[in-house]
Amino acid sequence: MTAAATELVPAYVLHRYPYRDTSLIVELLSLSQGRLGVVARGARSPKSLWRGLLEPFQPVLVGWRGRGDLLTLTGLEPAGKAVSLPGVRLASAFYCSELVLRLTRRHDPVPAVFSAFSTVLDQLAGDGPEWSALRLFEKRLLEASGYGVQLEFTADDVSPIRAEQDYRYLDDAGPMPSGTAPGPGVTISGRALRALAAEQLDDERLNPELQRLLGQLLKPHLGDKPLESRGMYKALSRSRG
Repeated sequence: MTAAATELVPAYVLHRYPYRDTSLIVELLSLSQGRLGVVARGARSPKSLWRGLLEPFQPVLVGWRGRGDLLTLTGLEPAGKAVSLPGVRLASAFYCSELVLRLTRRHDPVPAVFSAFSTVLDQLAGDGPEWSALRLFEKRLLEASGYGVQLEFTADDVSPIRAEQDYRYLDDAGPMPSGTAPGPGVTISGRALRALAAEQLDDERLNPELQRLLGQLLKPHLGDKPLESRGMYKALSRSRG
């Protein structure tokens, strides 16, 4: 487990919920120690210097003490402005937070996860396509969490993926030429696989294929509890429409 942080380290607030009368339990994604659960004592008190700093997606510098699964927050400073996200992009950011919470373990530092989360928040706050930011985050999170996505070669004879060929992506193997891979899997074009491998998602017509593929690969790691962000996304999409 982890001991006290001797200096403040970069982190993002993933999630928080009330604890006792004036405190919070906060899930953080830190650069140096991975995901952390901390008790922020008195953080909800009107006089707390930490009030307003423990909002979702807020970049912070944090210190803590203790050992075990739940630590005590001892230091907190802002490390920049919280990401401001309109409408459904806010739900998308909560979706990314939920994925981090489901796919990572506490006290397991993986800098690539921190980098992927920071990047997707910046992209969601920008003017670029929301769909491509999410698909790239899903891919990068799977890879950083040890669940690599095979995108460049077939699983049977390690032939390069051809853009004009259709494939069947088997969860436990990878892509196989269409017609040679019976059983459960996701049908996807070689063009979509190559675009995701190169992280060049410029054609929105590829999104349905990639969403199905990445959704299927994420599913075994999400557990049985539905993602709350999906309900939020649907509600915000209805109000927007």
